Amino acid sequence: MDAYDASLLIDEPTVIFVLSTTGSGEEPRPMKDIWRTHLLRSDLPNDLFDEMLFTVFGLGDSAYERFCWASKKLVRRLLSLGAKLFVEACHADEQERFGYETALMPWMEKLFESLLEMMPLPDGLEILPASQIPAPRAGLAFVKDENPRPLLPVEPVTKYHEATLLINKRITTDGWYQDVRHLRFHFEDPVTWNPGDIAVLHPHTHPDDVQALLERFGWIGRADVPIRLSRTSTTGHAIPSHVLDHPTTLREIFTSVLDISCVPRKAFFEWLVHFTSDSLEKEKFEEFTSISEEGQDDLYQYTHRVRRTILEVLQDFRHVSIPLEYIFDVFPLIRARQFSIASSSRYPMVPLHPTTNSSSSQQDKDETDPVQNGQLSDGKKEKEGVYLDLCVAIVTYRTKLKAPRRGLCTTWLSNLNPPLLDLSSPFPTNQETNGDTNEKQSPETNNPLRIRVGIRRGALRLPPRPKPPQSSLKGDVIAGVQIETSNEKENNACTPVICIGPGTGVAPMRAIIQERITRDETDNTLYFGCRSSSQDYHYAREWEAHAQAGDLTFSVAFSRDQPEGERKVYVQDLIERDSARIWELVGKRNAWVYISGASNKMPAAVKAAIRQAAITEGGLSESEADTYVGKMEWEGRLFEECWS
Repeated sequence: MDAYDASLLIDEPTVIFVLSTTGSGEEPRPMKDIWRTHLLRSDLPNDLFDEMLFTVFGLGDSAYERFCWASKKLVRRLLSLGAKLFVEACHADEQERFGYETALMPWMEKLFESLLEMMPLPDGLEILPASQIPAPRAGLAFVKDENPRPLLPVEPVTKYHEATLLINKRITTDGWYQDVRHLRFHFEDPVTWNPGDIAVLHPHTHPDDVQALLERFGWIGRADVPIRLSRTSTTGHAIPSHVLDHPTTLREIFTSVLDISCVPRKAFFEWLVHFTSDSLEKEKFEEFTSISEEGQDDLYQYTHRVRRTILEVLQDFRHVSIPLEYIFDVFPLIRARQFSIASSSRYPMVPLHPTTNSSSSQQDKDETDPVQNGQLSDGKKEKEGVYLDLCVAIVTYRTKLKAPRRGLCTTWLSNLNPPLLDLSSPFPTNQETNGDTNEKQSPETNNPLRIRVGIRRGALRLPPRPKPPQSSLKGDVIAGVQIETSNEKENNACTPVICIGPGTGVAPMRAIIQERITRDETDNTLYFGCRSSSQDYHYAREWEAHAQAGDLTFSVAFSRDQPEGERKVYVQDLIERDSARIWELVGKRNAWVYISGASNKMPAAVKAAIRQAAITEGGLSESEADTYVGKMEWEGRLFEECWS
């Protein structure tokens, strides 16, 4: 939609909308202009689109309270303006067995049937049979005399900067079930961002997996020979522009462009039908891609249930041979990963204190931070510039498969060990290291680790800054009366904020709090939640220091620290306990509320606790409380950033 002129929409006879829902039921960023500027205007006639036929495919996740809210709003609005559905709108749920594909395939069959009825093919043209293999979309040529260059992927509306990774430190205790990392990047340029903005990273596939794939197809001999790619077809998903016309190698393509670590979708097996020489394998692939209940169940059991990767599938089916020119058709692209930035670009660099822990091992970790008092661990002074922090949970879990399942990006991140790292590889040269320590690395690799970090604007906004006081000097006289100026923090009439961020959801909250402190806005409240005060209490010392300085009021729910048999305590319980103070801040002082974390029961429970405060402390009825919280969301005073 970025490239589409929204003013032309009124003249379109047939439109197919495909859109997701972001944030707390908001439309995606590329749709904001057409939605708010062209479709939400109150002066539009109810027959504006009476000659338009349309349909909508919405992508959403029912783990969120406002499932497919944007696509549902779009359907209602277009119908109210006279447009007519020619295929029933579909709102796909990522929680289904095959994610959005569960609903996509049946919907597309209906879509194509309707389109063929409305717009029959011209004489002499016919639909290609499924058995006919399409032409490849990419041309590939080996060019031995050229030097490969690093591929630099880009994302829309994202500005990229070169950064040095200074810290990659585990901030949960050793042996705890979850490995959470604090990462700190250093920019030499004067980079700025706002709380709620997003860091965009482009992960690399582990070298061992890339090597395994190259060996599987017999491509080792050509893996590092320079190649050039060109586009030969415009059908299918687009080939990234940063790959075209740049000398690269097969190893680089499978490291940073094509994904072999994800769970394959049905389209992957549709291609494998063409590239196996074994009749039994072909029969199995045809079963996987059929719409029969038995075939769908077989595919689910084989791939999605156990989270089997593309590489593992190709190692199972040994008769599959994929021609090189088809690799951009068969393999999906590696997606950029987005992380909430956990620091303010205006806040001075602070030493890292991961957790509060009574054990000596954790205290030792706290006392040996890579950055302390403005110095790096090698004794050198920290560099001038800007520092960006991330708080990232490393994704690893087990299924029925023998090998543990690991997230592509967090595996890549966990293996980055500053500063003793070989710059020629995104992974440590010594494969025995696990990301927790640099002790096993060689001094010969003592080089800075440079990483390309993108920054994208987020949807979160801070309250408007208060107007500066009319007078700031002690002893000023106003209207003949001597004014004694008190402490600046006591005079600050800033809008209060309430941050609710359990687990790694505390990342954007940390950025908000740091940013507010730089503005001398000190009416900040934080509700943090974790399982244990001694295992995963992120940034404990920071919260304590801010509280002692009068910059923060905070409460923590340790859900697993209660005596056996007692009810677990979560952040929503703390808010319910503090209902009088919550209503004082929200109902009387117009506080802004931010919620971040997993999209389980927590976000809805937090909002329910705020509604209850409006009833018990504010005297509102249930319907009035619902309306009040809904108005907070509409006005932007209640912001939700959650994930499943």
